[in-house]
Amino acid sequence: MTWGDELENRLQDRFSRSHPNIAECGMSNDMMVMKTIEYIEQNPDVEYVVAQFSVPRRIMHYKNGWKNITPWTKNTEARVFYKYLDSQESRMMNLWKNVYILDQYLGDIPHYFWRSGEESEKNMKNDCIFKKLVPWSDMVTLYDLIGTPDGSPQNYVTGHPNKQGHELIAQHLQGVVPNSLYH
Repeated sequence: MTWGDELENRLQDRFSRSHPNIAECGMSNDMMVMKTIEYIEQNPDVEYVVAQFSVPRRIMHYKNGWKNITPWTKNTEARVFYKYLDSQESRMMNLWKNVYILDQYLGDIPHYFWRSGEESEKNMKNDCIFKKLVPWSDMVTLYDLIGTPDGSPQNYVTGHPNKQGHELIAQHLQGVVPNSLYH
């Protein structure tokens, strides 16, 4: 969502504007956490981190470099993984494990987490141990901020936030991120 592919002027219309934004279209939570840690290791003067966790169905695998896959990725690895290994339980375990890892890594660096959600998450009966270990277990979701595509279609285009949806996200983040960092 923060990548902003669906925006006409992606760099100008997203909240981060001139701030470093390492988001990539279709990035899994595994990749986002890895790239965030790598970025901070190379740029240790980071003042604040806003991390948007993605839908849990995206994962990362290694084949000649790290790659993201989804149930719609057209390759053998994705077909095999999503046919034989995928489950809602493992998706949610992986999400909360990533939240835990990044929260622990950031330590004293001020940060804010929010995430995309999926309707299928409502089928989960038990919370995993990692969700119980983080202060982010009730983090804000995209649906909390701009509604669902069915319920608030005025905020979406092709299932992603449109300019108005991004403006609602920005308003929320402006209420969380210290003023000095975006003015």
